[in-house]
Amino acid sequence: MEYELDDSQSFTKELRRDSNINAFLLMGFWAIYFTVSFVLPSAVRHFIPDTESALFSNTVTLAFYVLLYPVGFPLLFLLFRILNRNHKDMKILECFRKPQMPFWWVVKWIFLTIGATYAAAMVSSLIFSLIEKLSGFNLTEAEMSSDKSLLGIMTTLIAAPVFAPVFEEFFFRGTLYRNVRKYGNISMLIIGGLTFGLWHANYPQFLFAMSMGIFSCFLYEKTKSIIPSMTVHFLINSMGAFMTVLLGQLGLESKEELNTIDVMSMFSEHPFIILFMSAVGLGMIVFLITWLVLLIVEIACHRESFSLSPKYPEISEKKKFVTYMTAPGMLIIMTAMLVLTVLRALGFEF
Repeated sequence: MEYELDDSQSFTKELRRDSNINAFLLMGFWAIYFTVSFVLPSAVRHFIPDTESALFSNTVTLAFYVLLYPVGFPLLFLLFRILNRNHKDMKILECFRKPQMPFWWVVKWIFLTIGATYAAAMVSSLIFSLIEKLSGFNLTEAEMSSDKSLLGIMTTLIAAPVFAPVFEEFFFRGTLYRNVRKYGNISMLIIGGLTFGLWHANYPQFLFAMSMGIFSCFLYEKTKSIIPSMTVHFLINSMGAFMTVLLGQLGLESKEELNTIDVMSMFSEHPFIILFMSAVGLGMIVFLITWLVLLIVEIACHRESFSLSPKYPEISEKKKFVTYMTAPGMLIIMTAMLVLTVLRALGFEF
């Protein structure tokens, strides 16, 4: 549907409608999340006694991810089809098509997206470290940990590198972003990233996920496929999951505990793991330097890579952003996710 300048009221109505649909899907996710979180431990306790604490915890975690991803997200897409049945027919396989850009362009921008995501993570770490130092308050972050058991390792390696790239990309880029991408460029990219960042409800992941979300929406806009963003998601989450397993092998539950250990003692017990993690840290520095150089070259020599087809240029991107964000449903869910993120940072458990 195309809108003329004097038909801005119809544009606003349609954008708010689709914003509310997206908000309802996000509410549906959190309803599934909290329902599963509340019911699952009691259900598993009927089969595994409390004395088997490690087995109980790992079983609950694995079952949680299975119910949330392969079960929950398809239900959300089904809900989307019901809510949207009278307006458009978004076919599920359309977002899995072959990328409509040259192979090497896709590879280059996957690299740029991963680099931007890790750069945002470093900036986020500096910002929140400064906040903690100035406020004297230690913020609480949710950490995905892994013990040394086979079930614990399997859960970590399934949840982050397999479930998340497939189902989260399908939901955020393949459904939420596709539902509103026709309305604008910069506004919808920022909204896509902001939603993805707040959805994690974990302050260290906010800027990290927001950056990844913006670039992933850009990748979809250029390629008309979620395969590139799924690749980005897979590579980033695989690295995170692998490091989590290594921390578990060291007997650590979070990366912050690395700052409190006796390095020499740990090195004598696990020399290869410590050497590997040190090599990863050095490799990350080299990676980010390479990313920065490539990004500068891209901006200086290939500005056309950043261009997007204009969408309703007669309506400002600012107005599109405000219209989307102030739709009643979206205002409620975005505020709720922000509050949840803050409460978790302050140590409240949900």
